[in-house]
Amino acid sequence: MIVSSYHYLVGPLVAVVALGVIILMCRWVFAPPRRQQAPDAAPVRGGDYGLLVSIASVRTAADAEMLRSLLRDAGIRCTVAADAEGADLLVFRTDALRARDLVRS
Repeated sequence: MIVSSYHYLVGPLVAVVALGVIILMCRWVFAPPRRQQAPDAAPVRGGDYGLLVSIASVRTAADAEMLRSLLRDAGIRCTVAADAEGADLLVFRTDALRARDLVRS
């Protein structure tokens, strides 16, 4: 049997290639999710607030605070999410129907 002088490199070379494949697979699997929205698109108002839902959008923070105090007087827990374009009034999903009725009246 004839053995070449480079036969001792085959084992480590296979190990390095296998390690590279494993690293690339881990990078693909554990990569953070890519943004679905194009970077030049305008941001959408009313993001994900978890357990809270938006019941009203107003232009000023003063309007939002007025509605917030109205809801608090009625015993509804609420908060305000403000941005450059205005503010959203947020309540828990179980109180949303009652809060919308109070805000509209």
